[in-house]
Amino acid sequence: MDRGLKNTPRYRRLFPGDWVERLIVGMLFAVSAGGVYVLTGAVFSALLFGLLVALVAVGVLTQL
Repeated sequence: MDRGLKNTPRYRRLFPGDWVERLIVGMLFAVSAGGVYVLTGAVFSALLFGLLVALVAVGVLTQL
Protein backbone atom coordinates (compact mmCIF):
# COMPACT_ATOMS: atom_id res chain seq x y z
CA MET A 1 0.00 0.00 0.00
CA ASP A 2 1.64 3.23 -1.19
CA ARG A 3 0.94 6.34 0.86
CA GLY A 4 3.09 8.67 -1.21
CA LEU A 5 5.78 10.89 0.22
CA LYS A 6 5.63 10.94 4.01
CA ASN A 7 7.35 14.26 4.70
CA THR A 8 5.34 16.46 2.37
CA PRO A 9 2.76 18.81 3.92
CA ARG A 10 -0.87 18.07 3.24
CA TYR A 11 -1.76 21.65 2.36
CA ARG A 12 0.28 24.20 0.44
CA ARG A 13 0.35 27.88 1.40
CA LEU A 14 0.00 30.64 -1.16
CA PHE A 15 3.32 32.48 -1.28
CA PRO A 16 3.94 36.01 -2.60
CA GLY A 17 5.49 34.55 -5.76
CA ASP A 18 2.32 32.62 -6.63
CA TRP A 19 0.89 35.39 -8.78
CA VAL A 20 -1.04 33.05 -11.07
CA GLU A 21 -2.98 31.59 -8.15
CA ARG A 22 -3.72 35.06 -6.80
CA LEU A 23 -4.83 36.17 -10.27
CA ILE A 24 -7.23 33.21 -10.47
CA VAL A 25 -8.73 34.00 -7.06
CA GLY A 26 -9.03 37.70 -7.88
CA MET A 27 -10.71 37.07 -11.21
CA LEU A 28 -13.15 34.60 -9.67
CA PHE A 29 -14.01 37.18 -6.99
CA ALA A 30 -14.47 39.98 -9.51
CA VAL A 31 -16.56 37.98 -11.97
CA SER A 32 -18.81 36.41 -9.34
CA ALA A 33 -19.34 39.66 -7.42
CA GLY A 34 -19.96 41.57 -10.64
CA GLY A 35 -22.42 38.98 -11.87
CA VAL A 36 -24.41 38.98 -8.65
CA TYR A 37 -24.44 42.79 -8.65
CA VAL A 38 -25.69 42.94 -12.24
CA LEU A 39 -28.39 40.35 -11.55
CA THR A 40 -29.62 41.72 -8.22
CA GLY A 41 -28.36 45.29 -7.85
CA ALA A 42 -27.32 44.63 -4.24
CA VAL A 43 -23.73 45.66 -3.49
CA PHE A 44 -23.37 44.05 -0.06
CA SER A 45 -24.75 40.68 -1.18
CA ALA A 46 -22.51 40.75 -4.24
CA LEU A 47 -19.42 41.39 -2.09
CA LEU A 48 -20.34 38.61 0.34
CA PHE A 49 -20.93 36.15 -2.49
CA GLY A 50 -17.65 37.16 -4.16
CA LEU A 51 -15.83 36.69 -0.84
CA LEU A 52 -17.35 33.23 -0.44
CA VAL A 53 -16.24 32.24 -3.94
CA ALA A 54 -12.74 33.61 -3.27
CA LEU A 55 -12.45 31.62 -0.03
CA VAL A 56 -13.49 28.42 -1.78
CA ALA A 57 -10.99 29.11 -4.57
CA VAL A 58 -8.18 29.62 -2.04
CA GLY A 59 -9.15 26.35 -0.34
CA VAL A 60 -9.07 24.49 -3.63
CA LEU A 61 -5.74 26.00 -4.65
CA THR A 62 -4.09 25.07 -1.35
CA GLN A 63 -4.95 21.42 -1.96
CA LEU A 64 -3.51 21.29 -5.49
